[in-house]
Amino acid sequence: MGSGSTRPNNADDKMFAAIERGDQGDFKDRKPPKNTDVQLIKDKALRTEKAQQKTESLRALRLAAEKEKAAEKAAKAK
Repeated sequence: MGSGSTRPNNADDKMFAAIERGDQGDFKDRKPPKNTDVQLIKDKALRTEKAQQKTESLRALRLAAEKEKAAEKAAKAK
């Protein structure tokens, strides 16, 4: 083998070398490019915020129902 200069150094070269060798498995890049789609990131943040608000409102409803139930139970005990 040579000095290493003939070895594939980037993902594309490695993929082409794998194809030439006949490897049919899925090629996975060790360092995939980062997703810089700003709109997608904003949409994800918005969905997360909506889910948190929904969770908070459901928690408030549950706590109110528990208080109401406790008040009814106390009223029946008297």
